[in-house]
Amino acid sequence: MIPTRRYVIMSPKKGINFNNADPKQIKRINAIAKVSAQLFADKGYLETSMADIAAAARVTKGGVYHYFGSKTDILYFICSTYVDLDLENLEHSLSTIKATAEKIKFIIFRHIGHYATHVFAAKTLLNEAYNLPVRYYKEVKAREKRYFGILAGVLSQCPSGRGQKDIVTAMTFSLFGMMNWIYSWYNPKGSIKPEELSRLIYEIFTGGINNPVLTMKKPGSADGISLTAGPGKKARDRRS
Repeated sequence: MIPTRRYVIMSPKKGINFNNADPKQIKRINAIAKVSAQLFADKGYLETSMADIAAAARVTKGGVYHYFGSKTDILYFICSTYVDLDLENLEHSLSTIKATAEKIKFIIFRHIGHYATHVFAAKTLLNEAYNLPVRYYKEVKAREKRYFGILAGVLSQCPSGRGQKDIVTAMTFSLFGMMNWIYSWYNPKGSIKPEELSRLIYEIFTGGINNPVLTMKKPGSADGISLTAGPGKKARDRRS
């Protein structure tokens, strides 16, 4: 779970230095983080104790403190590593893809794939990150903002987004909403596999942004763009 980025630990005088951890220590760090994420996702961060984490990880409380200086350190590790998982090598990978539609597909499949294999970490990030101290919460949010910017950059290349900053922002938030809100209902082990869900989200989203209504000029609108254009005159006539 630990990406290649080097870590700044919140309690430098407690716990080991992750940057110098050997493979065995990294395995233990990830194991503790994994069970902690499940506890945070199921019970909530505030309701989970270090004793709960130690029991779930099958180590002593001292064993947990050997790797993490505090419960907050664990939360920060889970949130920051999950965002880094989404960011790692993303820009390089996108640079090798020419078609905008394929870039969108790549991001969607990658995002949903990460969620499917790190469900509890994703839920912890979405629901519990606000419990972090302000400085570290802002740091996590800064990385999320970078991810947002990368996706927005891709969507700005779509015909419906070119030169329309507000539209691109709306499109980006909409796609993240589709991908992130699955935490409330989706079970990767259910009948819909991650690849199927990714394809469904891709088809719904691209079908929407490719709809002519996005670029339709509407007299009297503030910016000449309507996202809510109703049925045309012929359609209304058919109803009457």
